[in-house]
Amino acid sequence: MSLQIQSVKISFLPILVFSLLSLVVFSCVSPKKYKAKVAEVERKEQENERIKRQFYEAQKLLLLSSDSLKEVIFSLQTKDYQLDSLQKVAKKTVDKNNVLNKELQEKEQQLTQKETEILSKEKNISVLRNKQYQRQRQSNELQKSIKTAFSSLNKESFSVKEKSGRLYISLSNQLLFETASIDINSEGKKALQKLASLLKSNASGLDIWVEGHTDNMPVTGAELPFKDNWQLSALRASVVVRLLVENGVSPQSIVAAGHGEHLPIASNATPEGKSENRRIEIVLLPKLDEIFELLGK
Repeated sequence: MSLQIQSVKISFLPILVFSLLSLVVFSCVSPKKYKAKVAEVERKEQENERIKRQFYEAQKLLLLSSDSLKEVIFSLQTKDYQLDSLQKVAKKTVDKNNVLNKELQEKEQQLTQKETEILSKEKNISVLRNKQYQRQRQSNELQKSIKTAFSSLNKESFSVKEKSGRLYISLSNQLLFETASIDINSEGKKALQKLASLLKSNASGLDIWVEGHTDNMPVTGAELPFKDNWQLSALRASVVVRLLVENGVSPQSIVAAGHGEHLPIASNATPEGKSENRRIEIVLLPKLDEIFELLGK
């Protein structure tokens, strides 16, 4: 915006001089009055000059004010643009913060869920450790009882040992069966009845695997009720299971399996090794369904 002010020259002196001359010429005016009139004219001329100076000063101030006003308007427009930009940035920041807060809440919920799961797992681990301790104590007591009960048997006929949390009771086929037979002899029945009594009272919470093993000598004889070592080992394991169940062992906790000659514990190159491989192993182990149930929680 530009303000232009045109000044108007105002001069009363020529008019007054002309008037005074007219008075002097056409009338009788005293010198004293004449001087007074001239002085008045000069005073008015000075007043006129003073007014003109004030007018010029006011004009300059007005022009300066106009420039300042334009600067203020431009500054306000700039600040308004900056404010609009800041508001847009602030809105984007708020929107981003809302998204981050939502993600944070979801993460916190997931973390709380994970913490709950961890606490549950730790509780289950504690239960498993307690069960393991109880099973270990049970295994130690059962192992001690079995060793005491079968102390009269030599180590070739009987052995008991613990391995990887399982208790292995090994009975030689020579103790239990006649050669190429699946019928348990009298000595074997006595041994298994004694073992059944111990298992019935000391093996609660344990699974019992009865596994039959043979040497690598092929089965011969058409009249035999089995065609190979695998079938022979399975049948012998089955009759042992039946006798144990008949003497009080829970049928829900016991299972029979035959491995034939495929899991030897000694070399089949010697008679002694063959004798060691011909055996019935009774394996006692914790019930896996209880462990899997705890692990799955």
